[in-house]
Amino acid sequence: MSKTIRLLVLSVLVGAFSTSALAGAAEHKIQGLWVDNKDPNRQKFAVMVEDCGSKLCGSLYWLKKPVSANGLPKRDKHNPNEALRDRPLCGLQILTGFQPANDALWQDGEIYNPDDGLTFSSTMKLSPEGTLKIRGYVGISLFGKTLEWVRPAEEITRCK
Repeated sequence: MSKTIRLLVLSVLVGAFSTSALAGAAEHKIQGLWVDNKDPNRQKFAVMVEDCGSKLCGSLYWLKKPVSANGLPKRDKHNPNEALRDRPLCGLQILTGFQPANDALWQDGEIYNPDDGLTFSSTMKLSPEGTLKIRGYVGISLFGKTLEWVRPAEEITRCK
């Protein structure tokens, strides 16, 4: 094989390896879009997790049912602060203040549940299988509940 052909083959192999390594790294980041259930028929919402300065936050990106029975966009009607009850759920920030503990664990955050207006202390952990485990709790983590979110299997359109 000529030197030029060997260099060409080597550059193609290096480029392919670099691309797959980058794709793998993206799969192991907490940032990005997550849905609340593996089964597309049971998914109710999607959250976009993103950097907010040196911390992470997350906002409702998609809702299966974005409008109420009267045809208007759903609102944050259970918020304990009456002044915030007219905020639309679409785009509402429900994850705040998560700080990195290591590559796969973010801690010291909070998760807000618009279904009942309660806010819980929270951690997020990226599992080796690629799911995002969000633990919401009161007081200590022992007294809480873990949610498991997955990456969407198909493209999801942002709600308005």
